[in-house]
Amino acid sequence: MNASTFIIKSLYIQNTIMLFSLGLVAFFLLRALLKKRGKHVAVFSVWVFIVLWFFNSPFFGFSTVQVSSQYIRLNYGILSFRNAVLPLNSPWKIETYFSGIRKNKRLYYITIAGHQSMKVRTREGTTRLEEIGAAIDNSNL
Repeated sequence: MNASTFIIKSLYIQNTIMLFSLGLVAFFLLRALLKKRGKHVAVFSVWVFIVLWFFNSPFFGFSTVQVSSQYIRLNYGILSFRNAVLPLNSPWKIETYFSGIRKNKRLYYITIAGHQSMKVRTREGTTRLEEIGAAIDNSNL
């Protein structure tokens, strides 16, 4: 079986947001270093860690899944340290999450061996999550 790649949310857009955020903070950090402003260096150094923490936190799910005959590969993005390769027998489940101030917006995500995907709202998104689960089940056969 050839490897199938499923895109939950655009990885290119996600990587662009990650690199833009880190680049903006790094620009201000370098500017503070060149102007020799110690307080600004400390503040922007903390911001670099905040940006890296956010993109590796539980708030950020994986965007793409690659299912092959030997493994499941999860991709969180270019700045993430959480990219993972999982065995085919990893359990998966589609779950519901309620969002918004009044918790009335229904979002869906897939959990594969404890790793959560980005959340989707549309029927097209939930169909994509079901396709991922079906591909994992078909690879196990």
